[in-house]
Amino acid sequence: MIAQFKCRAIAVAMLVALTAAGAQAAEKVLRIGNILMPQSVGNPYRTTGIPNIYTWAAMYDGLTRIDEQGRVQPWLATSWRNIDPLTWRITLRPNVIFSNGAPFNAEAVLSAVAYFQTPEAMRELVARELKFLKAARKIDELTVDLITDVPTPHLPRALPLFYMTEPGQWQALGPEKFAQSPVGTGPFTLERADVTGWKMRAFKQSWRAPKVDKLNWIVAPEAATRVQAVLANQMDIALNLGPDEVNAIEMGGGKGMHWRNASVWAINFHTNKDTPLKDARVRQAINYAVDREGLVQGLLEGATAPATQAAPPTAYGYDTSIPPIPYDPQTAKKLLAEAGYPNGFKFVVQAVVGSGPADGAVYQKVAQDLSVIGITMEIRQFPVSELLRNAVDGAWDGDAFGMTYSTEPTIDVVRAIQSHSCLWVKPWYCDERIMPAIRKAMTTFDEAEGLKARHEVMQFYRKEYAALFLYDLPRFAGMRANVTGFQELHGFINLDRIDLN
Repeated sequence: MIAQFKCRAIAVAMLVALTAAGAQAAEKVLRIGNILMPQSVGNPYRTTGIPNIYTWAAMYDGLTRIDEQGRVQPWLATSWRNIDPLTWRITLRPNVIFSNGAPFNAEAVLSAVAYFQTPEAMRELVARELKFLKAARKIDELTVDLITDVPTPHLPRALPLFYMTEPGQWQALGPEKFAQSPVGTGPFTLERADVTGWKMRAFKQSWRAPKVDKLNWIVAPEAATRVQAVLANQMDIALNLGPDEVNAIEMGGGKGMHWRNASVWAINFHTNKDTPLKDARVRQAINYAVDREGLVQGLLEGATAPATQAAPPTAYGYDTSIPPIPYDPQTAKKLLAEAGYPNGFKFVVQAVVGSGPADGAVYQKVAQDLSVIGITMEIRQFPVSELLRNAVDGAWDGDAFGMTYSTEPTIDVVRAIQSHSCLWVKPWYCDERIMPAIRKAMTTFDEAEGLKARHEVMQFYRKEYAALFLYDLPRFAGMRANVTGFQELHGFINLDRIDLN
């Protein structure tokens, strides 16, 4: 009997072990390769832009989203209306909980707005972008008034950035400790974060519950490394690739995708420095010297179109009357001579290479085109972390740098201009002549007048050639054949919809 009991006990133990192993093996683990992870870890207010907002979409939700047609759609807010020029009444989505079980309600909105008013929040880029928020007033558990210090007709378009953090955790820990133990309403929760990547677990009670059990973000700065990881089944999705890398994944049996972001890729000039770039004729000459069509077709496989202005066609306020920028090296030489530089000059561009499709080759092609008119463009590489830091503190080493005119996530031309104007904390381009139109675009509730002001801004930036406007930024991703449901829209990836079949 004892022997039989032991045999049965062993059999049961083996069955339990096999069942546990089977359950573990059945877990779906989604592995995404990215060039970096946010240095602020789980603090969603510290930075904006790609690739940071890719990860915010895993843990957090804003109050609104913008759809493919550029229209504002409900998200954690189900409706909104203007009460008076300084007040918006927001109705919140019911039956939503945070990953620690706390209910999502008006307290979360009040907590975030209150934090934005503190001196500590001045280092948060999201707080700066939402600096028009003055206060919030609770009407009931699911209704709150947002009060602005100036008329803000575009407020609903800005609310995708207004991520909701669980107020109890935020107030108990403070921003720095909260970042290590973040709590949001999104489909995943953070388990571990280090230099190699992040490990996340599904939050099954999320209002947008995920289809997979775990999400692993893998840091791989080199595009070639991400490609090899997909081909070796060590990664399911590789972000921030170029057309050549996508082709390699497709040849290996995987899938490739490309789409256009609501951004314009540009080389930005430091017009506050005493260089030839202060002269609008020089900036125009640089724009005329670059063969954009050849660049798009030769390096990006026609996946996008040359830029005509400081915003993409999908953005609200884009001016369709502005013609293409001509490729005209002869006129470019004449403009240089008129500006007093018949023999050209040299300038330094600081460049992040590896964060955008074929960006290293793009810089080389631009330098080659400029050399034809006598301009030497020295390409000085630096990391994306330094780019972000310099944008805030203004400690640039070069005369120009590569960065987008990004309208994401608001898909409004004003979003890009806020960064590339006198409104920025340490502006690289600032021309007070256009500031009245910018402020009017940001504050008038008259839709016709607001659109007119936006067109005036687009025309001014084009006439002054505020930057070397290159092309509407395309994005490429490669993935294994079994990945379904992947879509990136205005910087957001709906991670809850991705599945592994």
